[in-house]
Amino acid sequence: MSSPADVLRAKLTQYLGPFTAKNAVQMVAKQAAGTDAAAVSREHIPAMIDALGPTLRTLLGKATAEKVAADTRKELAL
Repeated sequence: MSSPADVLRAKLTQYLGPFTAKNAVQMVAKQAAGTDAAAVSREHIPAMIDALGPTLRTLLGKATAEKVAADTRKELAL
């Protein structure tokens, strides 16, 4: 079973590539969850998605950013 951070990273990788997705998850884990990506729990993901929102909307457009968020929430049953 994948960790919550891995689920988010996998969703982002589809659009940003593996290097950028990995760094984005690490950065937002520290900023929004106050923890390392390895320690992210399901409860951290909504705050992380919210923190990534403006950047994703800029890079991917509103519809795709919302799809990434919805798909991540669905896969993690949030």
